[in-house]
Amino acid sequence: MGVYRSICYKVEDAFVKLIAKKKDPEQVKEKVEKYRVEIEAEKARKKIESAEKLEKLKEEQAEKKAENERIKQEKEAKEKQEILTLLSRVVDIDNMNYTQYEFNEIKRNKQFFNALYESVFESNEKGLTFLFCEYDKSSKNEIKGYLIVTNKRVLFLTRDLNHMEKFRYQTIINVNWFKDGLLERGLRIQYGKRKLVFDEIFDVDQMKRVGDLILHLSSKK
Repeated sequence: MGVYRSICYKVEDAFVKLIAKKKDPEQVKEKVEKYRVEIEAEKARKKIESAEKLEKLKEEQAEKKAENERIKQEKEAKEKQEILTLLSRVVDIDNMNYTQYEFNEIKRNKQFFNALYESVFESNEKGLTFLFCEYDKSSKNEIKGYLIVTNKRVLFLTRDLNHMEKFRYQTIINVNWFKDGLLERGLRIQYGKRKLVFDEIFDVDQMKRVGDLILHLSSKK
């Protein structure tokens, strides 16, 4: 930039010399120098002003980002508390804690679990755990929904609440699970003379949690 400015000044000097032949060279030179100093000073001022504006903009953006992050964290904390409150109504978090699977399912289906607690559970009935699966009611009738374990019974309930099956612990004889395809698992409950089959299960740990608890509660009845 320095070389370019020197060339421009030389061109200006030649031009000024040409149009100011009859004037005092020193006065002309002084005015030119003064003008150039003013121009450079103005450029420097604008450069500083531009840098200050840029810095201020960065600070404002940083403050806005921090505020947005604060709002996001507050929103997430509030939502998490809402989920945990609902979770405590349908899962035995005091004695069994809760799984990430249960947390995520309730987060995705708040309306269903609210309805489960408010409209389906009987007096003194408490949810213990649950599992989303497909109930093979017959070879031609397969129903997707939640297998729900409570302190009083086992329920199978569709998300729209239009279909519900109730199973008593006293009638449950045995519980086991099986491989159902490449990634899926199934849960089989011997219910008296009937075999209840629940498949299309993708979370093995949650399936075992549900199966073990049903087996444990049925052995105590």
